[in-house]
Amino acid sequence: MVLNRAARKEADTRLGQLRRSVSIHVFTHRFEDSLSREVRQLAEELAEVSSRVSVEISEATESGDLLRKFRLDTIPALVLTTKDAPEIRIYGLPLVYGFDLLLDLLIGLGSLAEPKPELVSFLQSHSDRAPRSPVSIDLLVSRYQPASVEAAAVLWRLIKAEKAGFGTEHCIASIRITEDFPQWIHRSDASNLPCLHLESGVTLSWPFSDELIAEKALFGHK
Repeated sequence: MVLNRAARKEADTRLGQLRRSVSIHVFTHRFEDSLSREVRQLAEELAEVSSRVSVEISEATESGDLLRKFRLDTIPALVLTTKDAPEIRIYGLPLVYGFDLLLDLLIGLGSLAEPKPELVSFLQSHSDRAPRSPVSIDLLVSRYQPASVEAAAVLWRLIKAEKAGFGTEHCIASIRITEDFPQWIHRSDASNLPCLHLESGVTLSWPFSDELIAEKALFGHK
């Protein structure tokens, strides 16, 4: 069991807000190490808490097409999806503050809340600069920093607004737990967490606004 009693109680309370079904697609190894096993078990335990959460498990070596479809580059990974909404990836084990951001994302996917209208308007006013191909946005977080939750919320608002404003899903949004993948700190040259590492090579340290990451991630890709 990965979730303790307090975490299960929190999940039960918060996932009760879901208004539609959400899916957690788990990508793991055939012969699991401890990290892969705990990531899978976490997803399975959330599905036990809420009937609106479903889990699909794929073994990496047998799932090449799905890995390419979701543009995954590391295992273990969680892909959170629901109908007519953008997907988001989590690499590593989202516990402690990572658990809060995971619940926030599931509720964001499973609620009927509209995207932030000011952000949608901002994107539409720059439609001539919108990306025409996929753009990677990696949010690097520590599971022990509360700011990780706020940073993930900013990323979620961006990809939701892109879907509403442009009708596209060009943002390949990923959240990477650095305790499990420390090489990403060096790869992105991150000095402070949380931070966003963009396809352009730019790294933005927290705090960052909705409009700033839209400008740098979506419109600064060329």
